[in-house]
Amino acid sequence: MAINIKEIVADALLDLCRTKELKAITIKDIREKTGVSRQGFYNHFKDKDDLIHWIYYDRVMTNFHEVDENRGYYENLRDYFLRAEKYHFFLKPAVMLCGQNCLKSYMLEHPFEWDLQYHEKWYEKNAGEKPVMEELRFFTKYHSIASAGMTIEWIKEDMPVSPEIMAKRITNLRRIGLGKFLKDTEDKGEHPYGNPQVS
Repeated sequence: MAINIKEIVADALLDLCRTKELKAITIKDIREKTGVSRQGFYNHFKDKDDLIHWIYYDRVMTNFHEVDENRGYYENLRDYFLRAEKYHFFLKPAVMLCGQNCLKSYMLEHPFEWDLQYHEKWYEKNAGEKPVMEELRFFTKYHSIASAGMTIEWIKEDMPVSPEIMAKRITNLRRIGLGKFLKDTEDKGEHPYGNPQVS
């Protein structure tokens, strides 16, 4: 079985986060903990920010790598928030870091492409035609940035409500804000943002 350097390095950073501030952890610390050479690290990651992004993508964003039309948005988002809760010890200091390639910027930018594909598929399914892409991009970007911004605040504020409640609130807001635009077929029981039944 091949050694997965990315997983080893990611596990080391997560482990170090439990005893040391994330901003103070260096690549040298990670290398000393793993035995991975300097070249070995840089063969897989550009820098520490790149590693932080990869951990977020690999460990937290797993349901949002591809658009799965067989799974509801609420279920995907709930599972995302449950994983975010599991990795809160890492995510909170990561979103507090500022800089050109910080996780906060990545979180605000990354969901857009997934959301755009999701919305385009629903629009075509319900309207039977291609959407006006400039308009679709605008509405999608608005909701993507809003969802990511609220997620960042939720993480920074130590997750004051449950993952289920966060997923329900964001799903419902998208349902209200995008229903008509995505040619809502609620009368047939279909909607891109479902109807989450969470108390």
